[in-house]
Amino acid sequence: MDIESYFQQQAAAVGALANAEGEFIATAFTRHCGEILTEAGEFDDIEVLDFEGAGTNQRKLKVNGYDLENADNSIAVVASVHYGNETIQTLSATDAKAALRALHYFLLDALDGSFMQGREQSSPAYQLAWDLRSRGRNVSRYRLYLMTDARLSDRLRSLPSEDIHGIPVDFHLWDIERFHQLHQSQSGHEPLQIDLTEWTNQGLPALRVESTPEFATYLTSVPGRVLSSLYAKHGSRLLESNVRSYLSNRGKINKGIRATIHSAPQNFMAFNNGVTATATCVTTSEDGSSILSIEDLQIVNGGQTTASLFFVQREAKSEAVLDGVYVQMKLVVVAPALAAELIPNISRFANSQNAVSSADFFSNSPYHVRLAELSRKVLVPSRSGAVHSTHWYYERTRGQYENERSKLSRSEAVRFENLNPKSQKFDKPALAKYLMSWDQRPHTVSAGAQKNFVAFADIVAKSWDKDPDQFNEQYFKETVAKGILFAEVRNVIKNADWYRKAYLANIAAYTVAKIASLVERQGQGKVFDFDAVWSAQAVPDSVLVVANQVGRLVQEVLTSEHRSTTNVTEWAKKAQCWDTIKAMPYTLPADFLSALVDAATVAARGKAAKANQKVDNGIGLQTRLYEIPTEHWKALEGFAGMNRVASPTDMSILGLMTGRKSGVPSERQAARLIQLVANANERGFTLFSPW
Repeated sequence: MDIESYFQQQAAAVGALANAEGEFIATAFTRHCGEILTEAGEFDDIEVLDFEGAGTNQRKLKVNGYDLENADNSIAVVASVHYGNETIQTLSATDAKAALRALHYFLLDALDGSFMQGREQSSPAYQLAWDLRSRGRNVSRYRLYLMTDARLSDRLRSLPSEDIHGIPVDFHLWDIERFHQLHQSQSGHEPLQIDLTEWTNQGLPALRVESTPEFATYLTSVPGRVLSSLYAKHGSRLLESNVRSYLSNRGKINKGIRATIHSAPQNFMAFNNGVTATATCVTTSEDGSSILSIEDLQIVNGGQTTASLFFVQREAKSEAVLDGVYVQMKLVVVAPALAAELIPNISRFANSQNAVSSADFFSNSPYHVRLAELSRKVLVPSRSGAVHSTHWYYERTRGQYENERSKLSRSEAVRFENLNPKSQKFDKPALAKYLMSWDQRPHTVSAGAQKNFVAFADIVAKSWDKDPDQFNEQYFKETVAKGILFAEVRNVIKNADWYRKAYLANIAAYTVAKIASLVERQGQGKVFDFDAVWSAQAVPDSVLVVANQVGRLVQEVLTSEHRSTTNVTEWAKKAQCWDTIKAMPYTLPADFLSALVDAATVAARGKAAKANQKVDNGIGLQTRLYEIPTEHWKALEGFAGMNRVASPTDMSILGLMTGRKSGVPSERQAARLIQLVANANERGFTLFSPW
């Protein structure tokens, strides 16, 4: 996709988001770009706000977003410049610097407390300033971002770092060209370019121990100060996203790591498990004995070690504290075209000895595949006057909808959009928000898209392990119905005369959760009829009346002067907030209660759907087997015979796939073949996997 097409696609996405969220186009631009950079690893979870005004000495202040929850203890603040024109504009160096200067001044006024003087305490900008000042010097660095839909002037491509009270300040410039480059990258994030000669002229001595067409493996010993410096410079971008989610307890140092560094640094490599990392390319010395540079370095195991080295050095305020500290590293270099497929598996198996939840690797879960398959199959009930049948399109990976549409001819693209309207597209963060809200976890939803998704993934992964057949057509319909409920509740709140134009996402999540709690407590064994919502593709008026009344009560609790946490968004993240709202008295009206259905009726629907899913699973399993070429099955047959990984029965069934025998494997035989492939994979067979 060329940059002009990307620009038009971005503009369309921002416009659709503005309509869906009911916000200004410039705000939607910040939200859209923030989501992209969150997924790319720049942010943990970005909060969007709009503030422009005057500060100390009438200096212009500006802030459009922020992220306070980074594993590397850094803080990110954002300024956006959005033109919204039909063609790509150029942002001059003067205007870009002015926007960043206004953002910088906001940070300064927040830190010295002058911003809070005479301003409304409940405003998001005031609360951000209060949080910034409260953090004090417990910050590793400030990251100031400029995001724009324009092309940056060639006169401004980078800005030198500065500092505030001794804390480094980095500037990050994201224009339309850089967003386009990120979109084009196969990995979905901007690759880090690491020049190791910055620390050691000879690079890192390394031993290449294994090489295949897919990857090469190096073993090396990395000075602790190098890892610390890399983390100081790149922060959690250095950590593969699955690992990053579990580096909580901001600034916490592993006690064993600290003790070893201070008392016996020479023993560090012997005592520590080291790190496992991946890359897409390395440059080596002429004789191949040293690594000089690394492209797209990602630490997939050992993130806690890396972060702890940084915090030890920061605590000591000296690089010398890491003298004599070395960390063993296994570096797996993966071909760029295979990175998206192989790196998550490397991460998974590198972490298999640790207590890491299966949610770490959930982005490649069969749950997502199942949901996407259902979304392409299940037709939405026809509405009066509708010409086309439609789907609710589940976007399993970012940009999947546009990528699929862009491969089609113009007429085919029109048919695709008719079948899959953009208004009926939803993604993973939205999915987690809908389901976790109804599951009465609004405080988790309020913690941000990333944290909410990790929590959701952990719950679903455990449920999938127990019974994958429960995730079936009925489950998909109920999921969409919960999405419809969330959207309509949110719309009611947004248009209510009592709504104060702030904290909409939090109020909506808590309102949905409160309704779920009320049904549970007052429904006398009956449950909400999501099947009716699916059939009507709308929520009954009686429910929306309740949502309006409950939403008002929720807003009062969230913004109450008696809340235990000053910042409203931080208060919304606490279980105590949910306990308070859950305990609010409210009686469901008779017309709401009359629309509830017997739990046994819903259970019967689920049982029938599970039975159908089992049949579909068998058919799907057989279909996948026949997608594998006969030559590959013959190769497996030879491997299985030589390595004794197949029983005589397995070899007999395998004959159905190689052509030695006629017939089609039954569902049970297909399952045995899948297990045979898994056993062969564990013994070193790499030609194919049916998953």
